[in-house]
Amino acid sequence: MDLDPSKKLAVALVGAGHLGRIHAKLLAARSDCKLLGVCDPVRASRDWIKENLGVATFCDPKQIADPIDAIVIATPTVFHHEVGHWALSNGIHALIEKPIAASLQQARELASLASANHLRLQVGHVERFNPVWEELRSRLEPSSIKYIESRREGVYTGRSTDIGIVLDLMIHDLDLILSVIDSPLTNIRATGRCVLGRHEDLAIADLEFQNGARAHLRASRISSSAARVMEIQAQHQWYELDFSAGRLTATQASAEVQRGELQADELEPALRIKVKDELFTRWLDRTEISPASANAIEAEHSDFFDSIRQHREPRVSGVGAIRALEVACAITHQITNGRLRVLRPAA
Repeated sequence: MDLDPSKKLAVALVGAGHLGRIHAKLLAARSDCKLLGVCDPVRASRDWIKENLGVATFCDPKQIADPIDAIVIATPTVFHHEVGHWALSNGIHALIEKPIAASLQQARELASLASANHLRLQVGHVERFNPVWEELRSRLEPSSIKYIESRREGVYTGRSTDIGIVLDLMIHDLDLILSVIDSPLTNIRATGRCVLGRHEDLAIADLEFQNGARAHLRASRISSSAARVMEIQAQHQWYELDFSAGRLTATQASAEVQRGELQADELEPALRIKVKDELFTRWLDRTEISPASANAIEAEHSDFFDSIRQHREPRVSGVGAIRALEVACAITHQITNGRLRVLRPAA
């Protein structure tokens, strides 16, 4: 589909739940697209859109008479494949909320269909657009990563109950980790538990990569408070990210420490006290960075529309999303079956 760069993209949104309404507000406010309509089978959701945004609503995207250039799919995961398949089969570029689909087979079908029809398929791993993550990527040398630890927890909301916590929350951190560790995954060790329903509400996973890097992930939707944090240990630096607070802390050993000139455990007690007092003035350089705030979903929309106009892959393509889904499925399989999953890298 060749588009005039000056032409507004005709966009439809499917799904007007909590996340869909956020998409709708942002899309309706953009100057580079026209939101043709918001589709949802629930009358109350359609009424909210009409009353608050004044946008046309439909039960089904097939009811929209005008040609659609692009579609944003924010339905429950179980409907991602059905709606995505319809859009891609009809020449419509698609941004599908994460996870890309409920199964690997469905995800691969969507990616193949997009490729065969020369359409853009973007998946809503929105943390890739978080200013904190973008600031980290400008500073981090991926080959220097040794260890990553992430914790993503929330209080129970009653949303996304059609999937477990791995596909709901942990997959965000899986996507981030896989995007920076360029090495085959060799081992997965995972555990979790179902508390409120048939899907896991708590999950812990340990990943091992062929290059020696490791990652530890924890996700929960039954916590007493919310947290979206990550720590990355690199060769000479380590980074602490707080996605919610919009804060990145970078710590680096001084040149003296890197040369091995400080052996604090061999010092007399009085000198060790001096090291403690000078820790962040002489021995460790600790910097707190608060990137300019920005709406990550709005940035995600911009990347999606730019990828359509520029005939390029979006930042989070279907292929990238499939890799995160593969690991997420391996984790949930292990939680369900209680067996270690060992992945053998290709020869």
